Amino acid sequence: MEFICKMCGSELYPEDGDKTVVCDVCGSEQTLPVADDSHKVNMFNEANNYRLQKRFDEAANLYKNIISEYPEECDAHWGLVLCEYGIEYVDDKKTERKIPTCNRTLRTSIFDHEEYKKAIEKATDEERAIYEREAKEIDGYQKKILEISDKEAPYDVFICYKETAEDGKRTKDSQLATKIYDNLTGKGYKVFFSRITLKNKLGSEYEPVIFAALQSAKVMLVVGTKTEYLEAVWVRNEWSRYLGFMEADSGKSIVPCIKDIDAYDLPEALQDF
Repeated sequence: MEFICKMCGSELYPEDGDKTVVCDVCGSEQTLPVADDSHKVNMFNEANNYRLQKRFDEAANLYKNIISEYPEECDAHWGLVLCEYGIEYVDDKKTERKIPTCNRTLRTSIFDHEEYKKAIEKATDEERAIYEREAKEIDGYQKKILEISDKEAPYDVFICYKETAEDGKRTKDSQLATKIYDNLTGKGYKVFFSRITLKNKLGSEYEPVIFAALQSAKVMLVVGTKTEYLEAVWVRNEWSRYLGFMEADSGKSIVPCIKDIDAYDLPEALQDF
């Protein structure tokens, strides 16, 4: 029963009883669940695979199922933390190791997150040291994102859509979104539209602007001509995050803007709108 690396997805080869392991491929030290149940191992690997694909909601649901079945597994609580903050591990050219980056910024410090506290509470000393070290890195990155984000002027509207099709060409959704963007900006609204808003920014600079827009925009327009476009990783990541902001702010609204598909073809979470 082999686990996969949380950072790069490679197979791990721990000794029997090991609670931590170093990946032979990326060199990352990490914690391990107890490998006493093939069903549990498969669930962890499936959840980690989803998270590596940035399908954070699906991964989070699996970690919750693991916690329900195996309540003492601290690594499931940690996995849920990684999903909550949208943690992706990328190569650091300076140190030649994998470091965490954040795709889902929260105002809550990771040290105050309930799932982090549960992971720490159930961890061994060895596991706790790794969680605390990673949490410190994530917290530092979060603070930088929030510092930049807080300097952004508030947005009125966030346009959520898929920019590029599988063949590398621009989608019909992008063309429709452009018309909407031009119309709204012509009326004086400040609109987040990734094709233009993020045009001159590096990938590492996206999250502070996206977070600022999700947090401040009073309306999100979800533009779609195909169901699979609305379910695309980054599209879903944006509208699912916005739904979370709506739970805390009754003044926010989400509006699906669809063409060539039926309302029943929308992802279930959007059908009520």
